[in-house]
Amino acid sequence: MNTEIIGWISLIVFVLTIVVGIKRKVNLGILAIAVGFILGFFVYVEGGAMSALDLKGKPITELFPFNIFWMILSVSIMLNICSVNGAFDIVIKKLVGLTGGRRALIPIYVFVLMMIACALGMGTSGVVVLLCTIAANIAKDQDIDPIFMLLSVLTGTTVAIGSPVAVIGIICNGYSEELWGEQIAPSYMLPHAIILATLSFAVVYIAFKGWKLERWEKTKAEDVQKLDGKQIISLIGMLVFILLSIVLKFDLGLSAFLVVAVLLLLKCADEKKVIATVPWSSVLLISGMCMLIGIVQVAGGMDLLTNLLKTMMNKYTVKPLYSIIGSLLAMVSSITGVILPSMLPTIPEIAASTGVNPYSIVTALAFGSNCTVTCPVSSMGAIALGIMSTNPKWDSDSLFKRLFLWAFIMMGVAAVLAAIGIA
Repeated sequence: MNTEIIGWISLIVFVLTIVVGIKRKVNLGILAIAVGFILGFFVYVEGGAMSALDLKGKPITELFPFNIFWMILSVSIMLNICSVNGAFDIVIKKLVGLTGGRRALIPIYVFVLMMIACALGMGTSGVVVLLCTIAANIAKDQDIDPIFMLLSVLTGTTVAIGSPVAVIGIICNGYSEELWGEQIAPSYMLPHAIILATLSFAVVYIAFKGWKLERWEKTKAEDVQKLDGKQIISLIGMLVFILLSIVLKFDLGLSAFLVVAVLLLLKCADEKKVIATVPWSSVLLISGMCMLIGIVQVAGGMDLLTNLLKTMMNKYTVKPLYSIIGSLLAMVSSITGVILPSMLPTIPEIAASTGVNPYSIVTALAFGSNCTVTCPVSSMGAIALGIMSTNPKWDSDSLFKRLFLWAFIMMGVAAVLAAIGIA
C-alpha cells in the first residue's frame, strides 16, 4: 500500500481511537495499545511491518515512553509522601492565606511565580513538578477547577523561550549567532515571551471566569496546624530533590527515589499509602497514547500534516504556521532535541522569501512549541496529569480529555497572537 495513504490512515485512526475511547468510556491507553498493534501490521520499518511475525511487535513495544513513565512513577511516589503526611496541605493553606481569601487572585499568583522562575532559567521538570503539585493542592483545598490551576502554571513556563539561561533560550541564541551573528534572547525574545505568556494566561483566566471566584473568609494563621518534625523533614527532602535534579542536573527519577528511600527510612509517611496513591490509571493512559502517536509518526502521518502546512506559507501565514507546526511536533517530540534543531535552520530562507523578520519567526516557533506543554502525552502535561490524578475527586480520563482539548486551544491562541504581530 502507498506510504502516503498509510500516513493519512494513521492520522484518521488516531482521531477515531480518541473518539471511540471517549464515547465508550474505555481507558484510552489500553485502547491505543490495541489499536497500535493492529495498525502496526500496515506500518513498515526496517525488517518489515511493525506487527509482523518476524518482528513480533518489538518496534511497537520499543515506543513505550519509558522516560515519561519513569518520571511520573518516581516523582509521584516522592510527592505522595508530603501529601500522605499532610505537609502539603498545611503549606498550601499558609500560601492561600496570603491572598486574604481572594480566590480570584490565586491563579494569578501561581502564573506570576512560574513566569519568574522560568525567566530565571528554572523552567525545568523539577520546578514545574513542584508548582503543579502546589497548584493541584490549591485546586483541591480552594475548590478551583484543576485544569484552570494547571494552565496557570503551564502558561507561565512559556517565558523560558526568552531566558538566556534556560535551555530553549540557549539553543535559540546558539542558532541566532550562527545564522545572524547575534543573540536574540533576552533582547528580542524575552519581552515578546512575557507579553505572549501574559496574553495566553489572560485567555485562560477569561475562559474560566477567574474573576467570578468568590472571596472566602481569610484563613487565620493560628487556625492552620503547625508542621511537625516529619513534615518538616519531608519538605527538606523536596528541597534536596530540587538541588539534585535542578542545580546538580542529576536524573529526575534517581533524585526522587533517593529522597523517597531516605524519607521512608525515617518513617515520614505510611509506605503502603504512598505507593497505593500512584496514579496507575493515568500512567497507563499516557503510555498507551504515546505509543500510538509514535506509530503514527513512523507511518509518516505527522510529516504529512506538517508538509501540508508548509505549502501554505506566505508573509501573512508564515508566523502562525510555524507556531502551529511547533505546537503539533511538540506533542510527539522534544522541543530542544528535535523541533528547534530541525526547524530553526529553515527560517533564514523562508524569512527572506516572505520578507518577515526572522526573529519573530523564531519566537513564534518557540512559543507555539511551548504552548502544547499542556498536552497530556507530552512530558510536562503528563507530569501534571499524573499529579492531578492522585486526587480521587478528579477522574483521570476526564482530566486527560480536557488537557488534550486545551492543548489545541492554546495552539490556536499562540497562532493568533503570532498572526497579529505579537511574536
